[in-house]
Amino acid sequence: MPQITRKYPGKNAGEIYEKVDEVMDRLAQKLSLDYQKDGGAKTGKVSKMGVSGAYAVKDEEVVIDLKFPMLVPGSMRQKVQEDIERKLDGLFG
Repeated sequence: MPQITRKYPGKNAGEIYEKVDEVMDRLAQKLSLDYQKDGGAKTGKVSKMGVSGAYAVKDEEVVIDLKFPMLVPGSMRQKVQEDIERKLDGLFG
């Protein structure tokens, strides 16, 4: 299960959560994913047909865990992971 961690020095959990929530909301709409979030805990998750991703935000960082069913090809897993990493890298750009 891939895990992606990004650090944003000087950014508090609220600032990071706001940006990650926007990205996840757009992604969920674009890919017709079920998106559940908890603003108080600064966490959220998306899922569809066995593919799921969950994130947790703390001060200066976000951690995303991805889960794919065995049937999903490695190339598709890689594409999803790289797309998420690209979006996270540009979060405050």
